[in-house]
Amino acid sequence: MGKTKTFWGTVDSFLTKIRKIFLNIVTVIVFLFITIGIVGSFGAMFEDEQTIDKEDKVLWFKPTGVVVDTSTAEAASFESILNDSSVEQHQLEDLLKVLNAAANDEDLSAVYINVSELGMYYSSAFKLAEAVRKITESEKNVIAYAMEYNNASYLISSQANKVFLNSMGGVSAIGFSRKREYYKDLYENLRINYHVFVAGDFKTGPEPFTRTDMSEEDKLAWREFADPLWNSMTDMMENARNLDAGFMQYYGDNLFELLKLKANEQSGETNAYSNALLAKDLNLVDELVTEESLRKWFYENYPNENDNEYEFPDSIGIYDYLGLIDDEIEESDNKIAIVNIEGTITTGEAAFNIAGSDTIVENIRKATKNKSVKALVLRVNSPGGSVYASELITNALDEFKDSNRPIITSMGDIAASGGVWVTTRSEKIYAENETLTGSIGVYGMIPTIEGIYDWAGISVDGISSTKAGEWDPRLNMPQDVKSSIQAGVDEVYKKFVTKVSENRDMSYEEVHKIAKGRIWSGEQALQVGLVDEIGDINDAISYAAQILELDDYQAITYKKELDPFEIFIAEFLDNLDIDLGINKNLINILDSKYKFIDLDKDLTTAVYCFVCDEIK
Repeated sequence: MGKTKTFWGTVDSFLTKIRKIFLNIVTVIVFLFITIGIVGSFGAMFEDEQTIDKEDKVLWFKPTGVVVDTSTAEAASFESILNDSSVEQHQLEDLLKVLNAAANDEDLSAVYINVSELGMYYSSAFKLAEAVRKITESEKNVIAYAMEYNNASYLISSQANKVFLNSMGGVSAIGFSRKREYYKDLYENLRINYHVFVAGDFKTGPEPFTRTDMSEEDKLAWREFADPLWNSMTDMMENARNLDAGFMQYYGDNLFELLKLKANEQSGETNAYSNALLAKDLNLVDELVTEESLRKWFYENYPNENDNEYEFPDSIGIYDYLGLIDDEIEESDNKIAIVNIEGTITTGEAAFNIAGSDTIVENIRKATKNKSVKALVLRVNSPGGSVYASELITNALDEFKDSNRPIITSMGDIAASGGVWVTTRSEKIYAENETLTGSIGVYGMIPTIEGIYDWAGISVDGISSTKAGEWDPRLNMPQDVKSSIQAGVDEVYKKFVTKVSENRDMSYEEVHKIAKGRIWSGEQALQVGLVDEIGDINDAISYAAQILELDDYQAITYKKELDPFEIFIAEFLDNLDIDLGINKNLINILDSKYKFIDLDKDLTTAVYCFVCDEIK
């Protein structure tokens, strides 16, 4: 026993020392951060204010990150530092404001567009493409460049006067593809039994757990949404590039054959021709360049102030330019509140791509308490999520509506499943043509592992105080449990359809016919009665002012607020630009993509659109 105690005593002593060292290091780092931050703040106070000049400059429009409705501030945390999960967010309204202003700005010499590192859904892509087209129509030169063009980036860039492509790149604007992995056989091999409970024939999200291939319902819903969207995209691309109607479809159908044919024509070797050369030959782009030759082209056409051929032209960035054109906000006693629901709907606080109900409910309550708020515009950009969280948001909206003030919904890129649920208190619903909406359906999933226990030779037995408490996920799920869960899912679906039918002034049967988990575009949703009008958030705000007969009003957006210390730490870490070199994939494994699914709970009932994740 003496040796054992000595061993464990040594281990305890070692761990104690490690703990002290770790705490000391963390303390030193925190105080170092604070000291540097204070010094930096004082230094900034004495810096000369720089004047930003836009005359004869190129607007350098190269946002990297993602397009959002409203950027979400997040408090700094040890997890966020490890994960390096910060994503640069660009508000669509800001990007459009910059492009629209550039169209009529005689001071700018040209506009440079590079959106190849910008993630977005297609409704946003169409808006940005239209804004670029307006610049070219105003006879201002727009130069686009990318290493590789995908559907969205080529849609936007094709509207430019001059489209450059890196000589090692290509044009991959080849339409939409929906491929899913199906795990039914895998789980059977692993002896895991997934019990899936679905309400809605087109609620195909859980199909990977129940099938080995794509259902006809999934194929139909996908085609009817994606095909019109692809046709609209190709029309806009073809018109901008003076291509024959149907050319982009031909390009996508025959890309590999065309590459092979051109290669054989040139040298008889199949590897002697590239995607970039094909894009140039087919007039998809104007010139193939390297970054060095692109810089030289700019020097020849837009020489910089230093007359240095190794520098790009004198330019002004997106947010410097935005600062010059930002309109002064006129205060008004009549406020129209904007509350954003952006990302997967869950309980908890809002974060990037997470519509946390705690934050959203708090924002709605602030608007409710503010007597100067005359109406609320609900901006939805969400594929749905938790039924419970969606209902919490709806309850808060009920309270606002009970104060006899209208709620207007503006659907953005996506408002599906739970994203529809939260709109059911709205007086009027706007959607974009390309909005992905619908998916009115419900499902729940419970895994059981009795097969693993049987294989391992482990038996589970015991007693329970009640009949309801007898079943255990380590045992086979009895039929009465299955029936009760399915009944619960069916009841939630009934409640969902009822909410929509009451809001849309339609019968239950009419809504059920177009529900069943099926997705619709905004244009289709208007035809079947799920939305009232095609329009954007500005149309929703204008309508709110119109019905209230407001001559003057101010639109204000309620956001998640950080306390002063959180703001300080967030800015501090951002300025330090720390990279700990930790593999993000390791962290991401622990961070479920679909945060509304919590398999530690007995059952998660979700109104979520998995299709929405695959149309980015």
